[in-house]
Amino acid sequence: MYRRLRMPETIEDPLSFLLNQLPTNKPVSSHSRIRWSSICLILHELAQLQHNKLILPTPPNPGQRLLDWLLPS
Repeated sequence: MYRRLRMPETIEDPLSFLLNQLPTNKPVSSHSRIRWSSICLILHELAQLQHNKLILPTPPNPGQRLLDWLLPS
């Protein structure tokens, strides 16, 4: 998880750390875009593990709706 989130292993709970830093206003840096996509994929995988079944196929662009809202074209 640390590698996927590009976080140092010194952070005890990187997923919670990043979720607590979710954007509340515009704009979002490109670095945040990469992390948000990774967070969405990890949460999707955790949901499947929790329910012990395949819930839905992995979305092709995880988190894109939030990014579209933050950075409208």
